[in-house]
Amino acid sequence: MRNMFKSTFTSDLDYNVFPKSPALVGIVLIYLATIFMPSSGGLSSREIIGLTIVMIFQLMIFLFSNKIFKNKYWLYFIVQGVITFDYAVIAPEGYKTILLGLIPLFVIQSMIVYTRALYVIVTAIYFYIIFSFTIIIISGWKELLGSLPLLVIITVALRIYSIIFFQQVKLRIQSQKISQELALAYEKVEELTLINERQRVARDLHDTLSQGIAGTIMQLDAVNANLNKNNVKRAQEIVQKAMDHARKTLADSRLVIDDLRSKSDEKLNFDEALRRERDSFKNVSDTSVTSNLILEAHIPVKTSKHILYIVREALNNIAKHAKAENAKVEVIENNNHIYINIIDDGVGFDVKLIDRLFGHYGILGMTERVKAIGGKIKIKSKRRLGTNISVIIPIEKGIDGEDE
Repeated sequence: MRNMFKSTFTSDLDYNVFPKSPALVGIVLIYLATIFMPSSGGLSSREIIGLTIVMIFQLMIFLFSNKIFKNKYWLYFIVQGVITFDYAVIAPEGYKTILLGLIPLFVIQSMIVYTRALYVIVTAIYFYIIFSFTIIIISGWKELLGSLPLLVIITVALRIYSIIFFQQVKLRIQSQKISQELALAYEKVEELTLINERQRVARDLHDTLSQGIAGTIMQLDAVNANLNKNNVKRAQEIVQKAMDHARKTLADSRLVIDDLRSKSDEKLNFDEALRRERDSFKNVSDTSVTSNLILEAHIPVKTSKHILYIVREALNNIAKHAKAENAKVEVIENNNHIYINIIDDGVGFDVKLIDRLFGHYGILGMTERVKAIGGKIKIKSKRRLGTNISVIIPIEKGIDGEDE
């Protein structure tokens, strides 16, 4: 009930957001009606000039009220009330039209500027007293009894109109805010999309070019070591493997480029691809590797590609950094989940220092890929005790298609 009473006499919007043009047009129409309506009794030139000067003065006060009165609205309404009374002094025969038009406008304006209903009621009483006092002095009590109901009706009508107008303004402001929020959200989405795409390109470049070149370098180091030992035959074998590895890196790079350019519907033989990764590791490393691959369910292409990159990165890290004698790769599908375990008995590292390690982008890429397909990753490692990378990926969260 209290809120309904308050909403009847006040508006919940800032006065500064309301355009002054509707009130300005209303005042001008009231002025024209006073001059040209037959009920005005035919105003003299002196009265018309006087009304015009006072009207211009009143309009200036209305337009620049905030600068003149510094938001002292009570002073503003007192001045406007005095000016309104002056119309009766200037034109005793035509003042009533102006009073019937201006007083409801000022009452409605008080409903806009004040947030407390009591202030609005006091302002309305003030203008109604001016109206009543003016008519009693100039036209008498009988004229007041005939004009006061009309003033109330006009005030109520303007209030109904103002409520509708306020609602439209409020909806417009809300729509503008929503539009701005949508624009900001669009910019944010666009920014996140670019970041995501950059991360994807960085992962793909690391998982193809960087890893491929690193493998080739390790093989060339092995060639150099064998040549220094005059083991030419073994060096030639490794050179052949290095050439095959370089061709594979080039092919993978072309696939990444094609993937960036367009969507691919190419199906992947996941089990065979995993075995190729294992065999490639054997070709570039002296570490003995065993594998346990148990895959029966259909693995979506997106999930398959991420898993291949994860396994490849883990094996490359073993080949480059672990100095391990033995490694084990397990990829097991069970109960709609894929369990990946990659274990080595190498030198290990401090997991807490991953972010500080040079060339840690591979581990970062693995983490991003696991997250992209809704999985969980856990890395356990201790110096001189090896490393264990465990990944759990739900199959149902994989969808066919490429990364987004």
